[in-house]
Amino acid sequence: MQLAHRHFQLVYKILCTLFVVAFFLIALPAQAADIGLSPSTGFYSRGQTFTINIRAVPNGDNIKAAESKLTFNQSVLNVVNVSKGPAFSIWTNEPAFSNSAGTITFGGRSPSPFTSPSNILTVTFRAVAEGTGTVGFSNTSILAADDPGTEVFANAQTGLYAVSIPTTTPAPAATEKKSNDSEEAIISRDSPRPPVISSQIFLDQNAWYSDTNSLFTWTLPLDVDAVAIEIADSDNNRPEENEDSIIDPPVEEFAVTSDLVSDGVQFMSINYHNQLGWGTPTNRRLQIDTTAPEPFVVNVTPANEQRSFPLLNFEANDKTSGIDYYKITVADQEPIRIAPDEARMGYLLGELEDGTYTVKVVAFDMAENGRESSAAVWITAGWVKPDKDGESPLLFDYITFSNLLIFFLIVTIVLLVVYIWYGSRLKHEREERLRKETREIQDQMEKIFSALRDEIYDQILHITKRKRLSTKEKEAIEGLTQALEVSETLIEKEINDVKTILK
Repeated sequence: MQLAHRHFQLVYKILCTLFVVAFFLIALPAQAADIGLSPSTGFYSRGQTFTINIRAVPNGDNIKAAESKLTFNQSVLNVVNVSKGPAFSIWTNEPAFSNSAGTITFGGRSPSPFTSPSNILTVTFRAVAEGTGTVGFSNTSILAADDPGTEVFANAQTGLYAVSIPTTTPAPAATEKKSNDSEEAIISRDSPRPPVISSQIFLDQNAWYSDTNSLFTWTLPLDVDAVAIEIADSDNNRPEENEDSIIDPPVEEFAVTSDLVSDGVQFMSINYHNQLGWGTPTNRRLQIDTTAPEPFVVNVTPANEQRSFPLLNFEANDKTSGIDYYKITVADQEPIRIAPDEARMGYLLGELEDGTYTVKVVAFDMAENGRESSAAVWITAGWVKPDKDGESPLLFDYITFSNLLIFFLIVTIVLLVVYIWYGSRLKHEREERLRKETREIQDQMEKIFSALRDEIYDQILHITKRKRLSTKEKEAIEGLTQALEVSETLIEKEINDVKTILK
């Protein structure tokens, strides 16, 4: 009995250990991806600009999407520009920043999952005040490239950037008076550096946009006394050569409207002027396309065989930015996105019951302008939609890692319940046997003491029939009677104690 009890204790411990291990296997994520900054630290002077990369680090996982919100200390740092990296080609939340709120937001995904660290955004900051500028992440989500899009985000890296007051060498003549202004002018020993331009609409110089209205901003260096601004057709333009482009006193923003730009590639040309003259201009590319692709026709090639489906052929043209992708919608089905190369080879319809359908094709250019074309399609392939309710799923469909863990947990719980029930049953049986043995001992004791009592009383009666008993004989008779009563009382008490424990 003791051996069996020890055996079940060992089994109980093993089952509990397996249960805990299985629980942590379910709770533990399969992979863990990080998001960080490169570089994550730096030392800069006030007024200096620097760039950091926002990077997705898969850590061996397959990543298809990510989104986040960055916060920065706007009293120390200001965003000058945000440009897109190669990690994502589709943006669910266009990158945007706000210097007043101190935030940068973005959300994107990639049609081709990646497993190596990739740059999501490149951010240009300007150090505007002395102190420590912190850049951190919040509301971050990174999705794996599996069917449900498992959340695999683990850690986010915080950036720390120290800003100090620049050390300058005073010029021989520190200040001079302007002829038309009583304020002091700062004398610079260097030509102005190229302007760093930012826009919340035109974030990426290599992307196409359908917007024509945007506000461009920049931060003027302290020594700049004039700026030249011009919309140009060349990336070698010098706006100061056109006197109408010069603005004095200088400004820190310029509004672009549809009157100033047109479809195609242009350049936002800006240059600074100080006491030494004009600096090197910045010619920022603007790629604008406000026109939809040209009208196109969807051609339907009937099926060659009785059980096959028709083939769709179509090709749209866009003179400005080019065709980016197509979306095909058949009846009320979900739209299907295909690339231009796939469209040139033809799109084969499938899994449609016999009947007439309207196929809608929308061609999108690089600026997301769309042009729609449709065609009627007659299906005679004899395809029948499977009855999902009547299908019998294969056993292999249920063999997944999560299902195996759940099955293992269920089996473990069942074994624990069986063990507890069986142990309780064994305990109950042992108690019943002890109760039975106790009753038998009590019965036997009562019989033994009854027989012993009768025998002793017979002997005492026989002895007491004598006329004269000695003192020792009388003491012996009394002691024997008393010992018999005490022994019976003590044994009866112990038996009652055992009965009380077994209740």
